[in-house]
Amino acid sequence: MWVNMNKAATVLFWLLALASYIMQWPGLLSYLPLAALIVAGAHVLETAFFWFSLKANSEAPRKDAALIMIFGIFHLQGFMAKASNR
Repeated sequence: MWVNMNKAATVLFWLLALASYIMQWPGLLSYLPLAALIVAGAHVLETAFFWFSLKANSEAPRKDAALIMIFGIFHLQGFMAKASNR
């Protein structure tokens, strides 16, 4: 349940960052696109980790790589749990 709530919050973050970029919100909200770039960089690293280390645990690696780019650790942690049980 918590994973799904975190995924929903992540989607909300991406939508707010996109809206802030398009509408040029003033004040602290103007930093949302920068925060999104930093988060996207972290997600690139997480996707690389998945691709080189955990891809064998996936039935659809391309789909899972795309979902990791969107949700990050919230999607990746399922593969990490499978790998630790081996």
